[in-house]
Amino acid sequence: MKKQKKVVNKKLSSGYSYKRPAVFLDRDGTINYDKGYTHKFSEFKFRPYVLSGLKYLSKQKYLIFIVTNQAGIAKGKFKLMDLLKLNSQLKTYLKKRNIIIHDIEFCPYHPKATVKIYRKKTSYRKPGNSMIKKLQKKWNVNMKKSFMIGDRKSDKSAAQKSNLHFEYVEKNFYKQVKKIINSY
Repeated sequence: MKKQKKVVNKKLSSGYSYKRPAVFLDRDGTINYDKGYTHKFSEFKFRPYVLSGLKYLSKQKYLIFIVTNQAGIAKGKFKLMDLLKLNSQLKTYLKKRNIIIHDIEFCPYHPKATVKIYRKKTSYRKPGNSMIKKLQKKWNVNMKKSFMIGDRKSDKSAAQKSNLHFEYVEKNFYKQVKKIINSY
């Protein structure tokens, strides 16, 4: 009986009774078209097959994370509040379509920032992997069954540092995620 009680307590304290697989997605150029410093939902345009791919990931019980560098804040192109508003609108839009974005991590810093408080070199910015490590710890992620999709070398480097399977985004996002999940 004591052993059973310990297991229950461990399950409750971790938030999840088992580790779940996750997908780590870059944002601009991966799930939406990269038009440069996208910070308004009205300018956010999904790439083809992304919504069906995200829906498939949700049905497969994957945790869905967005990990994105947002140097536009550091460069004074838009404000932190603009990004937070966009993130909230994006999550609401997707939730109405039965797609849950479990978490969004972003890096507002840049080594050559014009906004002084955001001028710094940090492992939080990809190719660093601190955003991924934070999500892994927070959400009890099964990294062996998880993967990352992005469109830049910095995305690939962040994934490699985290021992994540990485693929560059393909034209048909739905077919790509289905192929990756079926390979496990």
